[in-house]
Amino acid sequence: MEPSYQTKKIIERFLLWALLAVLALAALAQFTSPLAKALSSRQAADIRLSVLTAPAMEFTYNPSSQKAVVQISPEKITLKNRFKKLPQNNGRYYVPKNPEREDYWNEFKHILTSWRYNPLLVLRPVWAYLTAWHDRRTNLTPAEFALLCMELSKLDAADFAVRFPASSRSRRAHKTAQQADPIEDMAPLAVKDRPIVVEIYNASGKRGLALALTQYLREQNEKGLLRVDVLQYDNYPSYQDNSFIVDYSGRLVQVKQLSHALGLNSEVKSESSPNAICDTRIVLGKDFEMPL
Repeated sequence: MEPSYQTKKIIERFLLWALLAVLALAALAQFTSPLAKALSSRQAADIRLSVLTAPAMEFTYNPSSQKAVVQISPEKITLKNRFKKLPQNNGRYYVPKNPEREDYWNEFKHILTSWRYNPLLVLRPVWAYLTAWHDRRTNLTPAEFALLCMELSKLDAADFAVRFPASSRSRRAHKTAQQADPIEDMAPLAVKDRPIVVEIYNASGKRGLALALTQYLREQNEKGLLRVDVLQYDNYPSYQDNSFIVDYSGRLVQVKQLSHALGLNSEVKSESSPNAICDTRIVLGKDFEMPL
């Protein structure tokens, strides 16, 4: 039996009011939520999201520069005390069901790099968010989650710099180096307006790959296409399946451009080393292909 004309009108009005309510909630979130306001207006301010894995991860993102940094917490958070580490001052957080940081990060990178080829992968974070919202494992509003998803759709794994906690020995060495040698700030690596100094290591098992990339980057530098200065190249102590970049300089925008130019899809590992002789280390794994 077909619905009557009056029933159709009631359904249409209900759907219209439901749509207006959703739009009103989205507008309210945009004007009341600092995170939603920063994303929608492309502000230069950093937004933060704590993902309480073990160890926890602090995501920092600047919508204006599209600079994304993941800081790994030095604290060891267990499954039992994860909820005791919630951020203060109404900071945004998400507690995944799987507490293992490595598993969560690998899943995040896989969806980020593969959803364009398999759009059904988008259903995974949507379902994870809905269950987390139901179980009160996140305080992200639906509008904030939707805006974050739209922003993440513009990024790739290479757009993220991952900062691991420095060991106590490294912190002491860094502090000692600063106290013992105050002239270090005048070293060439402290000059920002210069080409990125890199070292290249071949971990692919393909003979001559580091030399080939060295010659390529030096040619690109001479042509003015990439501002890169290759300091040295050598073989890596072990074979690696995937290529990666380790950055010591904090020049994430330039390092990200270099990563995209080389076709590297992995995140940038950001480390602090007072004894580093270069800005960036490029390790070529078995997956590396020379740029055309």
